[in-house]
Amino acid sequence: MRGVVKKAAKTSASQSVSGITYRTVCQNPGCGYTFDLNVTPENASILSGTLGCPRCRRKGGMLRPQGRIGERLFAAQLVFRMTGLVGPADDEDETLGEAR
Repeated sequence: MRGVVKKAAKTSASQSVSGITYRTVCQNPGCGYTFDLNVTPENASILSGTLGCPRCRRKGGMLRPQGRIGERLFAAQLVFRMTGLVGPADDEDETLGEAR
């Protein structure tokens, strides 16, 4: 992972002077790990790409902001695309069981 990650602390006294912190919760089913993602101007590009969870190691997660918690502290979810689902059929003009 390209960002600075640490386990979520109960107090915000250790916040760095520059940058902000995203308190992130992994949305991978069965994980739910909470960690702090420190974002500074030097590593701000991590917000535009995909991330992996430090606990379950699933890659390809997108950071979804949830709002402000405190000064320089924001809530976020690490969401993943669903896998194993079948999309709608491409042949929309064909209907089964309908005779003309």
